[in-house]
Amino acid sequence: MFLVVLAIAPVAFWLWYFQMRDRLRPEPGGLIVRVFVLGGIAAIPAAFVEFATVAAAGLTFGRQSAADAVATAFIVGVIEESLKFIVVLVGVYRHREFNEVMDGIVYAVAASLGFAAVENLFYVLQGGVSVGLLRAFLSIPGHAFFGAIMGYYIGLAKFAGSRQRLLLTAALVLATLAHAAYDAVLFLGDWIGFLVVPVVLVLWRRAVINARHAHALDNVRADGERKG
Repeated sequence: MFLVVLAIAPVAFWLWYFQMRDRLRPEPGGLIVRVFVLGGIAAIPAAFVEFATVAAAGLTFGRQSAADAVATAFIVGVIEESLKFIVVLVGVYRHREFNEVMDGIVYAVAASLGFAAVENLFYVLQGGVSVGLLRAFLSIPGHAFFGAIMGYYIGLAKFAGSRQRLLLTAALVLATLAHAAYDAVLFLGDWIGFLVVPVVLVLWRRAVINARHAHALDNVRADGERKG
């Protein structure tokens, strides 16, 4: 039971953290739960596709050369972020409650954390307390921040008219690159693995900046609606 709590607690914290930043018009809990659950379901096919693709490419998930580490990290980033992206687009993008840029961040983070919850349960139950603690401070916030980057551009796309496709592409590409950078550092191993800490801090900073920009844009739109 303790390991289950250890696996889920950081997920709950980061979901709360980003929900608290959606102050203007908070999202319905039911929609957040829907996207969270869909994100969790997406983690299952992701695992099979990742292992099959990495094996087919003659790569591994262990310590390896720089070129192989980057290739493996890119494969993982593309597969996982693509599935999270699909979850947001299918699960909530067209919903009337998706009416702010900040909503994109909230929903993408929910999808990412649903994915991370299932993944984390597997790793923590297999690896124990030490794995749970490491993932609580690195992997779980990492997934949340990948989602925040993706969600910001999805939120922009929602209200971008003719630029919608470009911004949706940016959402997927930037989240994938962030995820690949994180994983590549880990796959390289040795002392380079410690660089994952500044990578997570930089991603956190980016997520905070994106949330601030989203709030500013939403406030401008809200003022325009009141005056209109």
